[in-house]
Amino acid sequence: MLKKLIISASLSIASFANAEIVIGQSVPTTGIAAETGKAIALGASLYFNSINGRGGINGELINHLVRDDAYDAQRTLKNTQDFIEKENAVALISYFGTSGISELIKTKTLDNSGIPLVGIHSGAESIRSANNLFIFNTRSSFNQETDRLIKLLAGNLGVTKIAVVAEKGELGVAGVAALKASLAKNQLKLVGEAWYDHKSGDTNKAAQELAKINPEAIIVVALSKPAASFVQQYKEKGGTSQLYSLSPVQFEEVAKTIGKKGAHGLGISQVYPYPYNTRSKLIQEFQAAVFNEMGTGSGKEESLSAIANYPSYAMLEGYISARLIVEAIKRAGKNPTRSAIYNALTTMKKYDLGGFTIDYSDKNRNGTSFGEITMMSPTGALSR
Repeated sequence: MLKKLIISASLSIASFANAEIVIGQSVPTTGIAAETGKAIALGASLYFNSINGRGGINGELINHLVRDDAYDAQRTLKNTQDFIEKENAVALISYFGTSGISELIKTKTLDNSGIPLVGIHSGAESIRSANNLFIFNTRSSFNQETDRLIKLLAGNLGVTKIAVVAEKGELGVAGVAALKASLAKNQLKLVGEAWYDHKSGDTNKAAQELAKINPEAIIVVALSKPAASFVQQYKEKGGTSQLYSLSPVQFEEVAKTIGKKGAHGLGISQVYPYPYNTRSKLIQEFQAAVFNEMGTGSGKEESLSAIANYPSYAMLEGYISARLIVEAIKRAGKNPTRSAIYNALTTMKKYDLGGFTIDYSDKNRNGTSFGEITMMSPTGALSR
């Protein structure tokens, strides 16, 4: 069993020459979204390694292949085609972002090959369409996230002047559409919109535009690094708005980018349980997996601090998806095929992972509606 996991631009985690169960994963391990992509892959590998350490599934080891897509839709498509055509993968796990998945949907890559994909790091409604039957979601939608945020701001706090900053890309388009729909339910409209280039991540102009408006609150639809830059630049330009982001933002990466004090006060929508809540059975098992793989032998508490070296919610996301795939493979039986794993996933109705329930059926792929809103403290931690 591996004690140190090194994630590079293109890798195979826990790869075995004789493995018969191939699972593919396309995430960014280079570029603007690399830290989150690496963490998602690491979280999945933790569980797969624990399964392989116990002899695999029905005596067959899992070959978890991870390929870098650098947050580029065409590379996501190419990686997926290779998994299907060259690697003979039986399932796909925890992909990253909206644009790459949109490309898979447009080309019908999953449908034509009959391969299930468990977990998408996106809550875009277009991905959650009932027509996308081969995509099994593990997080609530952007619409559900923005509904919660607007309920807090407008319903509980009386905040009505709300603006948005978003990336010029499918993540931004999906997030802003969800936000506008949530505002409309409360007879509200955005008082300002600012957009930044998703490739460069330069948010300076967007911060300047919204600082002039200085609304009561701003919703950030971005990845972690651009979100952090915007928070810092906006405050430097005199902006005093309450700042909230959707779940793609990882709090550890924000604190690392602009410092704990600079990140203080940022609210973040979360779609998974708090990774440090030891009262949850799921989190207890997640932390044990981290300890078993990354433990130093000097004590569990010290070893678990390793979680903080990675975006912890993203690690948990990959871990959850891996558990779901393993359960589906077990249900599929000896020599699992793509169709057998797909069919097994559709039988996972109200499947309790230990305080976090996934609900799939013949037509339902949305999985969960879990969500909560957290706030970054001056120490860089989260309050809930």
